[in-house]
Amino acid sequence: MIPTINEEKMVDFLVGLLNTPSPTGDTNRAITYVQQAFAELPFSTQIAAKGFLTGAWTGVRQDAPRALTAHVDTLGAMVREVKENGRLRITQLGGWSWTSVEGEGVTIFAANGRAYRGTILPTTASVHAHTRDERNATRDDTNTEVRIDAVTASREETRQLGIQVGDIIAFDPRVELSDTGFIRSRHLDDKACVATIYAALLALADAGLQPQQTTTIHISNYEEVGHGAATGFPSDLVDLLTVDMAVVAPHQESDEYSVTICAKDSAGPYHLGFRRELEALAQTNQLNFKTDIYPYYASDGEAFWHAGGNVRVGLIGPGVDASHHYERTHRDALKQTAQLIAAYLLS
Repeated sequence: MIPTINEEKMVDFLVGLLNTPSPTGDTNRAITYVQQAFAELPFSTQIAAKGFLTGAWTGVRQDAPRALTAHVDTLGAMVREVKENGRLRITQLGGWSWTSVEGEGVTIFAANGRAYRGTILPTTASVHAHTRDERNATRDDTNTEVRIDAVTASREETRQLGIQVGDIIAFDPRVELSDTGFIRSRHLDDKACVATIYAALLALADAGLQPQQTTTIHISNYEEVGHGAATGFPSDLVDLLTVDMAVVAPHQESDEYSVTICAKDSAGPYHLGFRRELEALAQTNQLNFKTDIYPYYASDGEAFWHAGGNVRVGLIGPGVDASHHYERTHRDALKQTAQLIAAYLLS
């Protein structure tokens, strides 16, 4: 029987994590947040040189060690150029559409340790100053800029603020919880999944249970650029369960109320035997689940496979609408995912 998932603690953990900036390349704040939350669990954690977090919970058995992985790094941007007008040209961190961030508030983490607020805008933002064709031009790094909330109108004045090329920029998450159970925010990919792992582990601990097999918990920090979980696992690992968002969109099976088990993504199929076991666990425990295929998607599990990992890899996660945009999911999807993780750990 699956132990009770503490939904309130799961959501509280998620909100705090969403409000902790962690663009790829600048994830220390979020890793520290997770480590502090995991301190109440019955295992210790360590931060690796690469910056990811790991810990191992000793299981009833040790003959087929397992691992769970999810990532805290998010989409973001980096200063590519300080422009003559004092504004910033940016380069992407992760795969997002330029139109998805237009008008978004940001925080610029300057080289001198200061943080500045700003806004991502097209260079032709003003309706009263530009033609319709100018305003409707395809967005890219040449016609999009960050307007800094500081007194600056030149490259030199911006540099005097301490802002320079290479500084990292975080997008505002804009977290909102509805009374109908929905959670709206940027970066539910993949902070929602870190929250489900936390909730599953907490449920076992609160019930006085332990995993059936010794389990490594791996919170990665470079997934959005393709190599997050390429390392950091024990050599005798048998299973790697990756927890990442499921794609809710037209022509997809996934929805915002279920846990999805992924059969295939852009890199190919996940381990069939492992998938069938996860589907059977979901059915046995009467969970709301979907099986789906994601055509433009890759995961940390595949990063470990590409690095030579000789393990079975599976992928599950809550349905998230509008991935890599202003995302949304529902508490039900988080609960179903946490329950499947807990069922797997106890199987």
